[in-house]
Amino acid sequence: MNINRPGRFFTLVVMMSVLFCGVGFAGEDEKSIAIAITNYLVAGRAVLAKNQSLINDPSKGDKGFTPEAYDKQVTSAFLERVGNARLTLSASDNPFNKALSAAHQSAKEVIEEAQKQINEPGKGFKGFHPAVFGARVGEKLYQRSGIRLKQTSLKYRMDYNKPDEFEASVLKRFEKSKKGTPYFEKTTVAKVKVVRYMVPLYIEKSCLPCHGEPAGEKDASGRVKEGYKLGELRGAISVTVPVTEK
Repeated sequence: MNINRPGRFFTLVVMMSVLFCGVGFAGEDEKSIAIAITNYLVAGRAVLAKNQSLINDPSKGDKGFTPEAYDKQVTSAFLERVGNARLTLSASDNPFNKALSAAHQSAKEVIEEAQKQINEPGKGFKGFHPAVFGARVGEKLYQRSGIRLKQTSLKYRMDYNKPDEFEASVLKRFEKSKKGTPYFEKTTVAKVKVVRYMVPLYIEKSCLPCHGEPAGEKDASGRVKEGYKLGELRGAISVTVPVTEK
């Protein structure tokens, strides 16, 4: 299966560069990239959540949840977040297009590599869910582009989700700020100028089986539930984009 073949998603690349990119202060383009990458991951997580019951159905083998199926679904989910536009595919090597394309290619590779896991017959909970999907996409995106994409929380489950000092501070800010308010900052990490962008994530209905009540009870993965209620802050998506000096 050729997962590198351009799909319907790539008609969005030009649209997103028109919507977000522009000429201005250092870091403006990188902020646009961070916003787009965040929107992409949120859309991808939504697709995984929508297909979770299918993925975990022990009565079915081949689920049909292929990279091509994901491509179609994430295109629709992404358009719902950023708006619609009639644009055609246009090849471009600008940093914005390359970053967004890298995120999508990374996600399709994750879906392709998880096919055996997704399609295992006779098994219910597969261990492939939005959080795992996001972590794997983040690893591949960093290898491709140097952009760090992370899901994090003050109540993290895995070490790779542990917030750094900056992320912990912003997560505490999210607890006190108006719901849905993202945070952006230009800063320096290891002597490299970067844009850091974080968007809060809240508990949705699909999150409750693993993260809801009763607190202390084990979920399908064997981990302890946190006892969250619908709408409560779960964590955040954190994106770090190196700033290119002009």
